[in-house]
Amino acid sequence: MFGDVLHRLRKEKHLTQRELADKLSISRSALSLYESNKREPDFATLKKIADFFNVSLDYLLDREVGNTSTNDYKIPDYISEVLKDPDITQAFKELKNMSEEEIKSLAVHLYAIKLMRTKEKESKGTNKS
Repeated sequence: MFGDVLHRLRKEKHLTQRELADKLSISRSALSLYESNKREPDFATLKKIADFFNVSLDYLLDREVGNTSTNDYKIPDYISEVLKDPDITQAFKELKNMSEEEIKSLAVHLYAIKLMRTKEKESKGTNKS
C-alpha cells in the first residue's frame, strides 16, 4: 500500500517524519496519516513525493503494471554472470544503505576504471605500429 512504500522510502533516506514533512512542505501529522494508510495525499502532494524520491507514481502507489514493453526487459547475460558472485551480490545489497555521496563516489570509481581501460586499449593500438 502507498503508506508502506512511503514509510520504506523515508527510512531508506534516513529521514524522520519531521524532516520529510518539512522537505515536502506538509505537516508531520499528515505524513504520519499517509504512512499509516489512514489518509491519502492529493495529486499535487503525490507528485511532490514521487519527485522527491525520484520514483514513478506507479511505484509510489505500489501498482503492478500490466504487460508492457518495459516489463519485458531481460537482464543481459554478462550481468547475470557477475551477479552469481556472492561478493558482488552483497555489494549490490549494500547500495540501499549508501548515502548519496557514497553512491556518487562509486560512480566516479566506475568511470575511472572505464577511462583506464580506454587508455590501455589506446596504448595497445599505438604500440602495434
